[in-house]
Amino acid sequence: MRFDGVRRMPVLELGISQLYLSEEKLARVRTWLSPDTAALCQPLPVHDFGNGRYTLTDGHSRAFAAFSMGISELPVLYDEDEIIVKEPGPTLYREDIRWCEWFGLSTVADLSQRILSAADYEQRWVERCERSFHLLTKTTKQERTALQKLGKCLFLYGASPDLKILYFEDARGSLWTYSQGILTQETER
Repeated sequence: MRFDGVRRMPVLELGISQLYLSEEKLARVRTWLSPDTAALCQPLPVHDFGNGRYTLTDGHSRAFAAFSMGISELPVLYDEDEIIVKEPGPTLYREDIRWCEWFGLSTVADLSQRILSAADYEQRWVERCERSFHLLTKTTKQERTALQKLGKCLFLYGASPDLKILYFEDARGSLWTYSQGILTQETER
């Protein structure tokens, strides 16, 4: 579903590839974004990762801020950056989309209760992406299927760089680790 040039799209038709928003980033966007400036802002990058939907590859804060201000459409541009179209990019983004589905998130509107402080955003989102990168680039799909079983009904999302620690999450968002045969719920920092 590739398209050329910039087009305007309804904000709530765009898929998401992020579980959380940074309160700090959102505050910065809200200093300059308004219904009057929305049409002039840089287009949001979107890509179809095979599910027939244009998914944001960046700009979740801008899209959420626009939505929360009642702005219904924003300019978008089809994202064909190398980091998006060459491996492991597509695999990582498909995993992000799968996470969103796991938590029942499909549009930026669903992120309204998932806005975190800068420190929590670093822990819950940035560290999660790093852990996912290790898992997805150092294991095969078959290995991940086997590793998923170690977490019983939890959701495997990442690993340490040496794959000695596996990271899981439950449906409530509680984090768990699996190391040396022991599954442990992480305590809040």
